[in-house]
Amino acid sequence: MKSQTEQIVTTLQELTKDEYFSLVGDAPYIVIPWEVDDKGSFSVERFLVDNTGLMPFTPEEFLSQIRATQSQPVSAHYQNLIALLQANFSELTIYGYRLPTLPEELEEGFPIQQSIFGSLGIPMLIGLSTAGEWIGLGIKQTWRCNSSPQFMIPDLESVQDNTAALVEQIQSITNQITHKAQAEEELTLGGFEVVITTSRHEVMQKLLDTTGFLEISEINEFIRVRDDYGNEIEEYQETIAQLEQELVKLEEEGELSTEQYQEVQEELSEERAGLEEIQTECKFEIDLRNLFATQLLNSKTYHLNFNLSGEWCTVHYALGETHDLDWVVVATSSYTL
Repeated sequence: MKSQTEQIVTTLQELTKDEYFSLVGDAPYIVIPWEVDDKGSFSVERFLVDNTGLMPFTPEEFLSQIRATQSQPVSAHYQNLIALLQANFSELTIYGYRLPTLPEELEEGFPIQQSIFGSLGIPMLIGLSTAGEWIGLGIKQTWRCNSSPQFMIPDLESVQDNTAALVEQIQSITNQITHKAQAEEELTLGGFEVVITTSRHEVMQKLLDTTGFLEISEINEFIRVRDDYGNEIEEYQETIAQLEQELVKLEEEGELSTEQYQEVQEELSEERAGLEEIQTECKFEIDLRNLFATQLLNSKTYHLNFNLSGEWCTVHYALGETHDLDWVVVATSSYTL
């Protein structure tokens, strides 16, 4: 492991030791390094494959799973879909999506397990069209949370005519598919979504976002300072700055011995004490925010959301890139059941 990556991992492990993500479940934080020399450049697709959240299938394996789990008419539609994709994609990758393998500390007590997704999972397919555009299609979750706007991959302003025609052909088949997923006993699933991007790096992220399984947010929306103390800290800091300016003005005017000067000094002491108290109580969150802000680049949080009858079960991955191009991930989980 590169020295900088190892140092950040060690610092995060020490910082998060004995700390818990205080939502329902009170899950610990687990630090996961991603070393580019071993695993290649980081992407949502590679991370989920590495953690068995995406299970790859050959077309033959996929259709065998479909025949074993779906009705004959649905299986026939899938057969036609795969034939269409194979004829029009220069690259085709087929996955079954499911809950990733969790560290033991997070798996214990989490309301859902990998087993609910069966051997097939939830179909997610991506491929490269002959026009050079990446197409993704997968089954959506009825309930969803929206990613922060800056992390949403925008729709293409225009696509090649043959890509648009291919998407219409794909949708003419997927609109006829009523997929019965094993996980549907727990999750509420809908029909297929189709997305188009310019790169493979983007297509799986956009597909999982569009199908409602992935939400991406700013790091500070995840590392929240308890009880809205974030706003209080800012208010304290603003008040302290104003009082300090007022003291300077009184000193310049030679008012050091006046009652007003004493009152401002006392108020300033009280405000500083209040700020220190909050910062002590929120030290973990503040230190974690500062580490991501000062030692890691491109920080964000991936939330893998699974909705059970309106209640959320979520795996959170707060991550950032080191200056050596590795990534460091802090994982935890929560649920609202």
